[in-house]
Amino acid sequence: MKVLLGTPPRAVPKPWISFIGAINVPAMVSAFELLKVKAPGDSPLHTLLQHSGEVWVDSGGYQFLSRGVEIGVDDVAGVYLRFWDASRYLSLDYPPLPTDDDETAFKKFLKTIKAYARLSRLLEGEDIEVTPVIHYYRNEELVFRVMRKIIDFNPRELAIGGLVPYILVTRNVPRNSRWRALLFIAKVISEFNGMVHVLGLGSPSITPTLELLGVHSTDSSTWRVKAAYGKVILPGGGERHVTGRRVNFGRRVIKPSELEELYNFLRSTGFPLLSNYPDGLYSSFEYRALVNAWVTLMSRERPRGRSFRLMYERIQAL
Repeated sequence: MKVLLGTPPRAVPKPWISFIGAINVPAMVSAFELLKVKAPGDSPLHTLLQHSGEVWVDSGGYQFLSRGVEIGVDDVAGVYLRFWDASRYLSLDYPPLPTDDDETAFKKFLKTIKAYARLSRLLEGEDIEVTPVIHYYRNEELVFRVMRKIIDFNPRELAIGGLVPYILVTRNVPRNSRWRALLFIAKVISEFNGMVHVLGLGSPSITPTLELLGVHSTDSSTWRVKAAYGKVILPGGGERHVTGRRVNFGRRVIKPSELEELYNFLRSTGFPLLSNYPDGLYSSFEYRALVNAWVTLMSRERPRGRSFRLMYERIQAL
């Protein structure tokens, strides 16, 4: 299963440069971040990222929504046309909230279908194929009605969004939501004759389970976020604090045994920057981010956390 690293386009570090000759690093950027960026060079997106490999572009629908920015299909099409050299482009979507009633959710689903249809028409003459997005919602039959309408367009790939609150069990989600969300993914894969990308679930706590389900790809931006908070991601999931920075959540400090475990994992998987370990973890955001990126890309260990491990074992037993 493929894991893409979400990143702002001009951010450092750039794992696809740091890991040249070791592994390929697929990346994902958001149209939200590209909206006001001038497209450089003959291969604008690859030039901007200094990336010679696989790059996807997400519509940035959630970012626009959360910041109160009005964005339309034509705006997204404009970004995609300027940065025309990506491997995949995700359609503009309108995700329902866990608290939305069925009528509100269905209106958003219809808006998402219309956006996909229009964006596909706008870009079809430019050899840009758009990947549709569906969203998990507690009334799953409603979602599958929408999915079947989308399948009529014969897409090669389908992305599933809206799963993060249900997998992380945030407020306002129904009981047993984590298990229901996983079974939903399994059902989508069984009904859709193509590749399935699951948005935002590239954490090592969940990627082994997604791989068991037959998911083609997922993505994660937490490799940078955790590093900024002074944390490293462990193989199999879980995070540990490695700096003296005060934090309000996830305060567990890394143990000597965990430092050794992380070192052994990095060494056994060919991490190319071991000479800076462990000092770089304590002193450098960029080094922590690169370690986190490597673990995110390479870890398929049995999940460390109890709830994620039980979930993995239940799927394994199916």
